[in-house]
This record gives sequence, structure tokens and C-alpha cells, in this order.
Amino acid sequence: MPTSFDAFREWALAASSRAARRWEDPHADEMPILYGQDCYDDRHEIPVPPIYLRHRRGHIGWLTQQVPVEVANRSLYRLCLRISVWTGDADKYNDLSADPVRTELLLNIVAEHGRREVWQAPIHRDKSGVPTLGSWEEYDADPSQGPLLHLIDDALRHSKGKRGRTMPAANMVLGPYDVPTDFFPDYRVYASGPIDWVGEDRVVSSYKAAFRTEQPDHVIVSVCYVFTPGYGLDDHIHGALGALSRMGNREFDGPRMGERSHRFDGPLDNGRLHKYQVLWSQGNVLCELGLVGPPGYFKAHKLNSLAATQHARLDSELRAPLATPD
Repeated sequence: MPTSFDAFREWALAASSRAARRWEDPHADEMPILYGQDCYDDRHEIPVPPIYLRHRRGHIGWLTQQVPVEVANRSLYRLCLRISVWTGDADKYNDLSADPVRTELLLNIVAEHGRREVWQAPIHRDKSGVPTLGSWEEYDADPSQGPLLHLIDDALRHSKGKRGRTMPAANMVLGPYDVPTDFFPDYRVYASGPIDWVGEDRVVSSYKAAFRTEQPDHVIVSVCYVFTPGYGLDDHIHGALGALSRMGNREFDGPRMGERSHRFDGPLDNGRLHKYQVLWSQGNVLCELGLVGPPGYFKAHKLNSLAATQHARLDSELRAPLATPD
């Protein structure tokens, strides 16, 4: 039975509280700001790509441009957006953070199509500035007001429904904090999201994450398939290796990952570009990582470094306790 709106809200508020406690961790570099539930009843924690935070009001650009695409890529139908806000005397202060009697709040907007709630918890800081989070209370917001409410409602209203199950594969690909800082998620249609060619009879979940720079032809693609236990994964890998060899790619040695791994490099577009690629398996999971750029832009050690990061994500997901909707 699908989980209820109330169950999603309780999970999202608890997850938001855990993220707030990470403020005390100087090494915490990936802060979820969006939580979602998809049409398959799986739950998602999504951070803002760091490249958006370099620019003034960059998080607004991420919300307006990319959240609707994330909803479509991950087949989401419920969302929770977490933001911090100041409240105070708006008649005296243009910048409420300058109000000496201001209040800082963590605000969570929880929504599905046709239903929205706003929950807030006070943030208290000691003399050192370390924050602590108070109790959650529902805020009686006018559901017809507020650009954030409209943005979330629009994203959910235009969701395409089921595109293909993405969890847990979406947790086994590179994330925006894993790639170099000048790369950002490529949210063009079908650049990221579930893999279309695999059928539900063969795959449990799949996900492709693409990252690029402002320059053309600099691309990182991270892919994961979680196949059904009876799928012939060895035959699949054998076919992939043959196809890569026939395309003029050269296999080379590198650190072993998982149960078997293979690395290739070769030219693309008549030598204008060069591609490094690695594929490896662990149980019924197959991962791929490809780096494409002008010759000399990427080196083999970068492939190994990013592949190790993705494999760590895979390993962490396989070791995690089995999550249940409630």
C-alpha cells in the first residue's frame, strides 16, 4: 500500500532535522535541500549542486530551472523543500538579518498536487554561532500566496508520472559534489534519469547522471543498473566488451573494483575527442563511468579517482539497512 502524505511529512521533517545537525560538522559538504517521494514509493534526498551556490541568488535559479526536471527524471509526486529564513521588523530593515531582535527559522514546504503545508522550527545560535534546532510547528500560510508554493505546485502538476524506477540506482551514481567544481548536472531531456532501453522484466532500477561544463564537449556520464537476480549479467558484460573493442577502444589495466572491472580508452569523432570508460559489476549491479573531452583533457588517473568515488557510493548503498516506506 502506498505511504500516506502524513508518513512522507514525518520522514521529510526528520531528514531535515538530521541535515540541520550537520551544520555542526565542518566536513559536511553535501546538504540536501529537496526531499521527494516517487511513484514507486521510494524516497529521495537531493542536494543543490555547488556550482549554483557560487552565484548570487543561484539557488533560485536551481529551483526555477532544475527542480521541475528533477521531478520528471525521478518520477516524483511529493516534495519537501527546506530553506532557512529570517523574520523581524520588515518596516525598519531591508535586510532582516540586521534586525537585532530577528528570528531565524528553518522552513519546510511539504506538498503533493492539491495539498501543501508549511512547517517551521526556530534556529538558536550560541555565542560561538553554532546552531541548534527547535521543535517543528505548522505555519498557517495562505496556500494561494508565495512564489515558492507556486513553483512547487507547477513542478508537481507537470510531472509526467512513471518514467522508470530510479532508486536505489540514483544513489549509486556520481553526485554534483563528486565531480570537479566546474561541472554541473546536465538536465537536458534524457541526459539524466532512468535508462530507457532496459525493460522492467530485466532491471530493478537504473539511473544515468550526466555532468558538463560551460565549454562544449567536456562531459562526465555516470550510470548504474540494478538488474533482476536472474538476469545474465556476465553475458551482458561480454557483449559490451566486444562492442567497445569493435569501436576501436583499447583496454588497459587499473585498480580492480567490484567482482570484475574493465577500462577502455579511445578516440571519438575522428580523433577530435577522447573518451575514457570503465564498467564494473558487483552482484547484480552494473556501473559505468565515461569521461569525454579534447585529447589530453582527462587522464586515466581521473577516471580511476571518480570510479572509486562512485564505487564507494555503490558499496555504501549495498551495506545500508533495507529501507522501508514507513
